[in-house]
Amino acid sequence: MRTTLRRPFGVLLSAACLLACGTTHQPADETTNGTTATAADTSAGPTTSVDTDASTGPGTDASTGPGTGGTSDPGEALCQADLQDCPDGFKCVLRRGAADWEFVCLPVQGDNQPGDSCHHDGVIAGTDDCDEESWCIGSFDTTGAPWEGLCYPLCVGDVCGTDERCVSIGALPVCAPLCDPLLAVGCTADEACIFREPEGFVCFPQGVDGHAIGEDCETAISCAPGLHCSQRVVGCPPDSYCCTDYCDTQSAENTCTAKGMGATCEAIGATAPEQAHVGACVIPE
Repeated sequence: MRTTLRRPFGVLLSAACLLACGTTHQPADETTNGTTATAADTSAGPTTSVDTDASTGPGTDASTGPGTGGTSDPGEALCQADLQDCPDGFKCVLRRGAADWEFVCLPVQGDNQPGDSCHHDGVIAGTDDCDEESWCIGSFDTTGAPWEGLCYPLCVGDVCGTDERCVSIGALPVCAPLCDPLLAVGCTADEACIFREPEGFVCFPQGVDGHAIGEDCETAISCAPGLHCSQRVVGCPPDSYCCTDYCDTQSAENTCTAKGMGATCEAIGATAPEQAHVGACVIPE
């Protein structure tokens, strides 16, 4: 049985995720918490592209073709994120414009490569110090404050490397490493393995909250690495989201921490065959 087990992580602003949505009774994918959010969960990433909300998120999507943006300056030209069709020395990234979110060609300002630590100048500036083929993902402030994060490869033409998956952050496609939350493999010490609907699990930068089992969570990265943000968690108010442990639906043993209080293992709903058995410990409906 498929269950509604996670709060979408992954919007870059409520437009995406930073960070996966689309399951029944799931709230819109957001990584926001007050004025902050996580550029990595955009569960707004139910699929590899995310829904947009003109009031809070990107108003365009990766299919937006290149344009002039009202100027001949290549640094102000509109572009197509999944094609990376900017001139040499520029890359197509997401920026918060005067009226809406937009994909624009901005100058490459660094040479940090995928996996390297990085600095992003904020959603209004739009620039970072990753190289021409990657983008800086981390916790961000929707008012435009800068953030620190990790460089992830831009996903061009829906093509990623081995053991990676193309997922969208506010409709900006990036390649994220595949991971297994049950085996705790695939991610670096600075990343967490989170569920991106519908396929399965990928690595994104860890959140700063690190909430424990039973504590409330706003997004998938609100929990400590190795935990899942879900409804129907033991001790969690009805319709609220709290952190819980992962489990294996194919195991004959109930490994849930709160099994003595009624928690059982239910599949999260990953469509990737190799991850379909991953579940979360929740109270049966």
